[in-house]
This record gives sequence, structure tokens and C-alpha cells, in this order.
Amino acid sequence: MKRVKLELTIEQRRAWAGFMFILPWLIGFVYFFLLPFIKTVWFSFSHIQIGADGLQTTFAGLRNYKLTFLEDPDNVRLIFSSLGDMAYRVSIIVILSLFIAVILNQRFRGRALARAIFALPIIISSGVIIYLLKYDVLAQSMQGNQGADLFQSSELAQMLVQSGFHPQLVTYFTGIVNGIYELIWKSGVQILLFLAALQSIPGYLYEASSLEGATKWEAFWKITFPMVSPFILVTAVYSIIDTFTDLENPVMKKIFSLVAGMHYETVSTLGIVYFLLVLIVIGIVTALLFRNVFYIEK
Repeated sequence: MKRVKLELTIEQRRAWAGFMFILPWLIGFVYFFLLPFIKTVWFSFSHIQIGADGLQTTFAGLRNYKLTFLEDPDNVRLIFSSLGDMAYRVSIIVILSLFIAVILNQRFRGRALARAIFALPIIISSGVIIYLLKYDVLAQSMQGNQGADLFQSSELAQMLVQSGFHPQLVTYFTGIVNGIYELIWKSGVQILLFLAALQSIPGYLYEASSLEGATKWEAFWKITFPMVSPFILVTAVYSIIDTFTDLENPVMKKIFSLVAGMHYETVSTLGIVYFLLVLIVIGIVTALLFRNVFYIEK
């Protein structure tokens, strides 16, 4: 009896190679995200009791959602506060990252060192050093050390108040200034993405525009900006997710405090609503920016 030898086409081999390449990610996605997400959705519709056998759940309908958002207005306030912080943080991060990337893409002495300095936040921002830089300085400031006001704008606030600005406007501006240091540290990945986009722009486009008499400013808006527009969308989505999941985010702080207090019903409900909110915001931003994204037709 002859054996039938199965021969795969090149497309099928490439498809299998691609599937095997992403298989570890698929396993991690199912085990570490999909299954916990399904359990969290079930918890949000359940009444949970902690017994000797672990967590015991009974279906409770929309009871948890009513208790979380109708009887506790603090959750709604935190969500809107998180939305407001995200709006200005993402805008500043994207603009600042593009500006720094344009500068780092120029030819000047010490360019490699400058790029390394701006890449440091990617390594340090999630470690102990950034914690010491922010909170140790803040602690020293609370103890009365004037030299520790490194990241605060107290003098700017006094100047604005003396100039007659409204206190709410002063609070808004000083909040942005106080967060500039953190925003710079949050821009490391975005700067690298924009830098890669700038280096992928063909040089002959700038040469042709120069021969036609275009200025540097015109070349930026007619060539650079359209060519990096896909990366603006990518960095915006990345910054939105990074801002919403930041441990300094008020909603994330509330979620961690609820987990520590073993309020699994409330934290599951708040987490699901917060997850859906992030998806809606990403969808709206993607729909708005995608209309202005420029792709080279091959």
C-alpha cells in the first residue's frame, strides 16, 4: 500500500510558519487574558461569598452595576477624571514625542548620546529609580526642603495668582507643568517610533521639494507630517492605553484598593466598565485619526 505524501504549497508553509510563530502568544492570550476576562465578566453579574471551598458565586443580574455606579458616585467621578487626564496627557505626549524625534533626526555632534538619553525612560520608568526620583523628592519637599521642589510649579502658581488668573485656571496650568517631567518619561517609546518613521522617509522627496523652492516649514507639513501620520495613530493608541493603565491613574488606584479589600464584585464591575470605556475611546480616536492617515500606494 502506497503512502500518500502530503505536499504543502509555499503559501500554506508560510501560513503554518506564521501560526507556529504566534502560537506562544495565542496560548498566553487565552490563559492570561481571555479566561480571566470571562471570569471577571461573570463576577460582575454575581454575588460572591468567600467560603471554605473558595469563592462561591450566585447570579445577581445588574445588582453590582447599580451599586457601583448609582450608589457610589465616586466611581463615576474617578472615570471622568481619568478621561480628562488622558485627553491632555496623550495630546502633549504625541506632540512632544514628534518634536523631540524631529530634533534627534537632525545631524549634530553627540546625536548618539542624545538618542540614548531619551531612550533611558523605556528602561528606567518602570523601575525603582523613577520611584525614588518622584516620591523621595516629594517627601523631602513636604519636610520643608526648598531644594527638593524639583518637579513642582509653586512659584508659577504664586505668579499666576498674583497676576489675577482664576484659581481653577491656575490649578489646570500648574497641573500640566507639574506633570511635564512624568510626560517626558512616558514618551520614550513614542520617540523611538517617530524616529524610525522619520528615518524611513525617502531622501529624494526632500531633494525634490528643495529644488522646487519649498522651505523647511513647507517640507515638514507636506512631506514629513503625512509620512509619519500612520505612526501618529499608533503612538496615540499606545499612549491612551499606557495612560489608562498607569498605576497613578485614579481608577487604577481604586481598583487596586478594592482588590486589597477583597471587594471582588465591585472591582469586577468597575474593571469591566473601565475596559469598555478604554475600547470606546480607542475606537473614537482611531476613527478620527484614520481619516487623515496617509499611506504610500505601491
